[in-house]
Amino acid sequence: MSGFIGSMLLAILGIVLYNLAQKLQPTSVNPFLILAIAYAIAALISLSLCFLAPWERSSVRVSLLPAACLAIAVVLTELGFLLVFRSGWDISIAGVVSTAVAALILIPVGIIFLKEGISKTNVMGVIVCLMGLLLTVK
Repeated sequence: MSGFIGSMLLAILGIVLYNLAQKLQPTSVNPFLILAIAYAIAALISLSLCFLAPWERSSVRVSLLPAACLAIAVVLTELGFLLVFRSGWDISIAGVVSTAVAALILIPVGIIFLKEGISKTNVMGVIVCLMGLLLTVK
């Protein structure tokens, strides 16, 4: 299996497990305690894999700011989903809505700041997705 397909399958598996784990969190537990436990376990797994993985090791200083930004994004995402599911959103809808809206925000970000292109076919796909999103939330 190619790295392109394999990496996407890994991301999809992660998203599915993520949403299931979020939905199944007990509502009686403080969400920040849940996040702290999850991050502690994730840190142990990540550090273990860091030494086993074939990627080159670079300076921590180079990755500190991007890693801090990622940490903030992860906390916001995790807390947001914990609260989304606690407020009653269905697992079948919450992920679709959040991903679709985030994609709509990321399209102009990619075009303006990252100089990425978008084709007419991509625009048509976005329109179809928007129509699907509207049908999903009704």
